[in-house]
Amino acid sequence: MSWWDRLRAVLGREADEATDLIEATEARIDADLRRREADLAAGPDEQLARTLEEIAADPDPFADIRARIETDHHPDEG
Repeated sequence: MSWWDRLRAVLGREADEATDLIEATEARIDADLRRREADLAAGPDEQLARTLEEIAADPDPFADIRARIETDHHPDEG
């Protein structure tokens, strides 16, 4: 295998990874856009119901931050 063939193989793998990343990003953006469009089209009752579902799914969004603070900061350490 020549140097050129190896370089083409490496660049081909990189291109495949970049394509996969772009496709995943496009899918995430499309899903977010669809959600936002649904939010705009929804009535107040539907918006409230969706908000309550989001709150129920993550009841304490600051739990991770609080846990980090409690483990990083020990008041009895001088």
